[in-house]
Amino acid sequence: MPPSIKSNWNSGMDYGFSVIRKMMWLVGVWPLQHDDMVCTYRWIIIFIIESLTVITLILEPLQNCGDTKDLLEVFLIIETGFHSWMNVVFARIYMKKLAVNVNSAIDDWSSSLTQKNSYKLMTRYARLGRIITVSQLMCGLIAAIVYNITIVVTNKPQIVIIGNETINLWTFVIPSTCLYRGISYSTHKALLLMQIVQSFILFVAECASDSFFFAITMHLSGQLELLRIRFVELIAKSGINNYRRILSTWIRRHYKLTMLAKNIEDTFNVIILIRLLITTIVIAVSGLRMLVSAKHQNFVDVVKSMIFVQFFIVQSFLFTHAGETLREQSESIVSTIYGTKWHKLPPVIVKDLIFIMMRSKIPLQITAGKFFYVTRSTTTDILKTALTYISFLQVTMDE
Repeated sequence: MPPSIKSNWNSGMDYGFSVIRKMMWLVGVWPLQHDDMVCTYRWIIIFIIESLTVITLILEPLQNCGDTKDLLEVFLIIETGFHSWMNVVFARIYMKKLAVNVNSAIDDWSSSLTQKNSYKLMTRYARLGRIITVSQLMCGLIAAIVYNITIVVTNKPQIVIIGNETINLWTFVIPSTCLYRGISYSTHKALLLMQIVQSFILFVAECASDSFFFAITMHLSGQLELLRIRFVELIAKSGINNYRRILSTWIRRHYKLTMLAKNIEDTFNVIILIRLLITTIVIAVSGLRMLVSAKHQNFVDVVKSMIFVQFFIVQSFLFTHAGETLREQSESIVSTIYGTKWHKLPPVIVKDLIFIMMRSKIPLQITAGKFFYVTRSTTTDILKTALTYISFLQVTMDE
């Protein structure tokens, strides 16, 4: 076990975060290695590779060499590159904050070993995180392999005439046909191999950060549910001598969970905002393309557009479901305490509970760039906005 892993890393923590730890280690952003120099050098290399990839993706559309591309596919690849770059950058900036969350999760799993009910509840949340992580990893890996194989197998030079010069245009994994126009076949093979490696780095960086967000947020939601259960159990045992001391312990625990939620919010709010905005644009453009393609009986583009829409809706689920679950578990503390027999407790204890309820009335929520809260209704809002754009664009095209 690496020295950066706490000694009490156990099977429960391994079940929930082992796959994510390996992916984040690969791109140099595993939080518990924020002081490790080897990890830092690895991150610098990944950062340079991803920065060059993003620059290439931005410069390529500015070139005009007669190449014909599917603009929507090019846009999606640009979005993937930029999203992966942001994941690597923000995860590194907030590495120490995320390390606090990971260390807290390790301690939670260690303490839960002595309490069977707590372990079962935490395992339920960890299982969902693991399912989402593995599913996203496998689907993304299959898509990346199929895409790369398609590029390699169907790659033939496209001959164009620019001025008085005849130039060979090669297809690349990362759109850069115009940037590398006129190169030899051997140079093309070397660049293609390099870009295959780049594409898998982008894929790992994107999956790692999104999966980590989902898993760590779901773990925090599980801890809020455990806290709610402990408040209820404590109120039911009002006759114990050290009642106020135990109650103060759970109050401090609630404050700590609030700080952990703030760490997640600070790290991911900008990423979520950009991701949801792009999701709205992609759904709108893909929806319009489906209508146009269906009118011209181009059913291949219809299927491709449907796949794009489904992919981005599933991606938004990672953020909206986790945000909704966190909010629900945070709000449930107030309603659960109010539903107990608190009125039979001594006045001094009731006053403590009132303060707890006042604080819990402000739920823990994830925002998109501090502009709006991310909940399940955000998905429907995205679809409504996208449909509005589709209607507007369709009317504009008809005119």
